[in-house]
Amino acid sequence: MKKITFILTAILLTVFSKEAMSQDQNTDDHNVKVNIPEVALLDIEPTNNSITLAPEAPTEAGEFLDFSNATNNSLWLNYSSVVGSTTEPSRKVGVAITSGSVPSGMDLYVSAAKVATGEGSTGSPVGKVKLSEKTTDLVTGIGSCYTENGENFGHQLSYALALSGDDDAVASIDFDDATTLTITYTLTDN
Repeated sequence: MKKITFILTAILLTVFSKEAMSQDQNTDDHNVKVNIPEVALLDIEPTNNSITLAPEAPTEAGEFLDFSNATNNSLWLNYSSVVGSTTEPSRKVGVAITSGSVPSGMDLYVSAAKVATGEGSTGSPVGKVKLSEKTTDLVTGIGSCYTENGENFGHQLSYALALSGDDDAVASIDFDDATTLTITYTLTDN
């Protein structure tokens, strides 16, 4: 009986070890799927970002409105972007007046400074842009990047109100034309 138990044990060990050896190898592999999200986020900082622009009234008869100090550079453009090399290789920031209109005899301009902070393919400012109802490029060539978030991060925005170059600019200025404009920035694919 001991001999039969020993032979059965030997057979079972041989079968199990062959089966175990046939399953185990010295290498193995598996797949890992990596997903990268598309990102296109933009905001203007600080959060309470209403500004007021106004020319200075003259203090002497015979002078006119002084537009030299009708400027503001307290706002910052922040964005985050992850693009696709074949489907959406770059983005841009456009700007437009989406509510209201600039009073007669005046023009409103905005420019974005070179990016102050961030990493990656941050965009390039195009220079001073005259605002209108038509969206105009402000920053181009944005790739996968981030500008960091908050005041003093990203692109500093500079606004300037100016007397228009129209022949009747001075004659068309009317103090009843004071208004509030909505300026909209949009991060879009090229």
